[in-house]
Amino acid sequence: MPDATTRRCAILFLAVFAIAVTFAAYTNHAWEDYWITFRASHNLATGHGLVYKVGDRLHTFTSPLGTLLPAGLSWVTGNESDQTVLWLFRFVSMTAFASGMVLVFLGLTRLHKNRLSTWLAVSLLGLDAKTVDFSINGMETGFLFFFLALTFHGFFVAGRRQAWRIGIGWGGLMWTRPDSCIYIAALALAAFIFSPNAMGGQSRKDLSKKIFPAGIICTILYLPWFAWAWSYYGSPVPHTIIAKGTNLPGISPFGLVEGMLLSPVLMLKTSAYARWVFLPTYAWFGGWTQILPFIGLAFALVAAFIWVVPRVQAHTRTLSFTFFLGLFFLDHIVKVAFPWYLPPVAFFGYLTISCIFDELLSLARFGGSGAHPMLRGMTKFLPGCAFALIAGQTLVTLGEARQMEVQQRLIEDGMRRQIGLWLRANAHSTNDTVYLEPLGYIGYFSRLKMFDSLGLSSREVVEIRRRLGPENQNQVYLELKPDWLVLRPIELKKAKIIDPQPLPEYYDLVKIFDAGDEILATRWLPGKNYLLFDQAFLVYHRKNQDGSAPSPTGDVH
Repeated sequence: MPDATTRRCAILFLAVFAIAVTFAAYTNHAWEDYWITFRASHNLATGHGLVYKVGDRLHTFTSPLGTLLPAGLSWVTGNESDQTVLWLFRFVSMTAFASGMVLVFLGLTRLHKNRLSTWLAVSLLGLDAKTVDFSINGMETGFLFFFLALTFHGFFVAGRRQAWRIGIGWGGLMWTRPDSCIYIAALALAAFIFSPNAMGGQSRKDLSKKIFPAGIICTILYLPWFAWAWSYYGSPVPHTIIAKGTNLPGISPFGLVEGMLLSPVLMLKTSAYARWVFLPTYAWFGGWTQILPFIGLAFALVAAFIWVVPRVQAHTRTLSFTFFLGLFFLDHIVKVAFPWYLPPVAFFGYLTISCIFDELLSLARFGGSGAHPMLRGMTKFLPGCAFALIAGQTLVTLGEARQMEVQQRLIEDGMRRQIGLWLRANAHSTNDTVYLEPLGYIGYFSRLKMFDSLGLSSREVVEIRRRLGPENQNQVYLELKPDWLVLRPIELKKAKIIDPQPLPEYYDLVKIFDAGDEILATRWLPGKNYLLFDQAFLVYHRKNQDGSAPSPTGDVH
């Protein structure tokens, strides 16, 4: 590797790592789902098995790597400090994120003709608000990014150990998130369609010689976990996937074909993820500048459909088609995607945008005297566009940092953690049961038996939801008879999680946690609507039980 390239890689690594560390230090953000996973991690580290509730072998997490690594860090540090484990996990994740960016940089230097195009790509990726946040908040995104980057490097940089790079990338993706098989298949399919020339001039036959051994390497790497999970939990499929899929409409081949054909129109819908894939976390709640979704949609549509243009370079079409398939997966198979589902799809979108930019810049610079005057004039216009995009991305990430700092301080630490501790202090025993939607903080810090509304941690909830059907899921709590309910006021109003009419007959309101006034009083708070969704929580206690319930405090707003 030339010295100049080594220096650039070192600078890039340090820059991306510094961005992530700064974001983490300012926000101290820890995502809800981290604490769902870490309850199982902590139980494993303390000798109680890889379970959410001691004695109940239920697969309550999605990412094996994101669960086992915190367990190992907790065990190594003597299980003495949850915050120490979280910060150690952050540093490992941020290292993976920054290392992945170096791999992306090295891969793009082989594909792009213009250095500016490569720096545009790594800048947009390294400053993507969701990717940065989910690389520091306890989720597995930093590792997912690294293994996606390794797979990308393996596909687009021919040479020694190409099959190993692809195979290890695939295996790491499966250890990080099992649904990564979708992105593995999407990129492989796109590469075959647009070969030769997409993969460094390799033919389909050459590519097959790399893909087959890579698949074997991936299988060898992932098989131990697959077999162990099957033997330990009775199924290799995480219970979280089963819970999220309960009562969702089925998937028909005809529906998928129809969705594929109508995708250009369907992606214009407000609910389509093309509009949100490049935007901040939960941007669909509102509270950001109104032009942002339109800008995001415009770039997403171009990146998703540039593969249909025959004269576009093969590697651009490969990445574009992979991005398109990722959006199709979210819209037509997952259907209800959460923000941490978006970074791997955005990964291919940003790469596609940089490739389009590189082709336009190359046409403008190297089109010769016969090029159209407007095209030649783009040599000055395009660099300005690149800097504008990077500046805009920076502002959005600063906005998300502010949003998540307030979210952590007022809601996560100020309410949800406190609700968990309050329940733990006021429960009659550790066998008390709690029904709620936000399982993470409250479940971890209460250490009680949790009946979350989806059933991520509970077989009982999933069984009752399935039996009652989608129209009567708000009756689940009446059958479960939990000791405690933790509800948002909006959940009472919409009546989707519980039916509020019989509530006063069986439960007393005993505690209110409300941060609404503080949220509304906070200056410069992008994405404020997302925080207002969690502005208050009402705690109910079941009537006619031994022992007196605490007295109600506060007023419902």
